[in-house]
Formats: sequence, C-alpha cells, structure tokens
Amino acid sequence: MHWILIIMIWGLKSLVFLFASLFLTGLVRLLWARKYTYDLSIKDPAVLRKGDIILTGKQSIRDSWYIQVGNVLTRKLKHRFWTHAALYAGEGKLWEAQPEGVREADIDSYLKNGYYVRAFRHRYIQEAVVLDNLVAWCTSKQRDGYDFKGAIFYACSTLIPLGFNFIFDTPWLARLANVQDKYFCSELIVEAFEENGYPVSPFDAWRVKPSDFISNPVLTEVSSS
Repeated sequence: MHWILIIMIWGLKSLVFLFASLFLTGLVRLLWARKYTYDLSIKDPAVLRKGDIILTGKQSIRDSWYIQVGNVLTRKLKHRFWTHAALYAGEGKLWEAQPEGVREADIDSYLKNGYYVRAFRHRYIQEAVVLDNLVAWCTSKQRDGYDFKGAIFYACSTLIPLGFNFIFDTPWLARLANVQDKYFCSELIVEAFEENGYPVSPFDAWRVKPSDFISNPVLTEVSSS
C-alpha cells in the first residue's frame, strides 16, 4: 500500500511537471509569434454567404491568450490569432456560443473593432435548404449554456502530447465532456454541420478548436475580395 501511494504521488508530480513544461513552451512560442500579422482579413460581409464558418481573432497576444497558447502548441505560429468561431446567418448576422450562451450577433461588431476575420465554406453543400437548416439549428440552441466543462477537456487534450490523447477516447470521459445543450464556440459549429449531415471533423465536437477549421479538406477559404 505504501508503494502504491508513492507511485501515485510520483505520477501526479510528473503530470503537473508535464503540464507546466508544455504551458511554458506555449508561452515562449506565443511570444515568438508576435511578429506575425494577417493581411487578408475580410472587410466587406458582401463576400460571405449563409452557412460560412467565421473565424475571428486579434493581433494582440493578450487577447484570449490561453486559446492562442493552445494554437501555437498544435498549429503553425502564424495561425495563433484564431480564437473564436461563429456561423454566418446572412444579412450581417452570426450565430455564436459565448459564456452567456448561444446568441445572435452582428458581424460588424468584429469588422469594426480591430478583429481579423476570415471565412470558410463547405465544399459540398449546394442546396440553399441545407444552409437554412444550419442557421435554424443554431437558432434553436439560443440561450443554451456555455460548455465550460468541454472547454476544460479541450484545453487538457491540447496540453497533453498526442501520444497520450488516447485517454480522451474512453467512453466515460467522452460522456463527461459532452454536456447536453451546452456549447463553446467551435463545438457549436461542428455540431450544427454534423446534425445536418455534412460533418466537418472526424473528432468529437468538444475536441475541435477554431484554428482546426484551417486547412480542413472539406472547407474552402472565402476570398477577402
């Protein structure tokens, strides 16, 4: 029993050291990534269509820095900006998950307030009714809560090396992370497409972060002009 306790304490210390090391590595990489800018930000919502996935972020490394740390640990440094995702509903409106819940917002609140904005469009959706259904599904989730638990699990899966991510594939842990009718930003988007028969990720929605939509093979980027 004594040896079991020693092994458990040693394992816990090792895990804490691992998290701390990766977190510090992420901070260093984020500081290095300050030099990157993004010159292709969308300025005019006229280039968008209903159902586009919108990514937003700011130049400052202090803006949603904890998500930027996750980005620089799992993506290229130049992708650090993208800390939020939303679904374009047309006519200048977005559906997004924020801490206060799922809500409708104006894209102008991002375009006119110093945010970088880019958009991605599903390659295989042609029917207008599917795009309408995507927006309707998000609308049906209005006022549903924010998935803080899922966000925590996502952060853990980001910090833990890929070789150990198999622990998140256990059914009981997936059920624990899947909070019914609660979403964080990219989780809402993934669920919307999944529920309408056009999945955009092979992973559980709670494991997808905004920057994962970049270079997604089923998405094409919308030109800013």
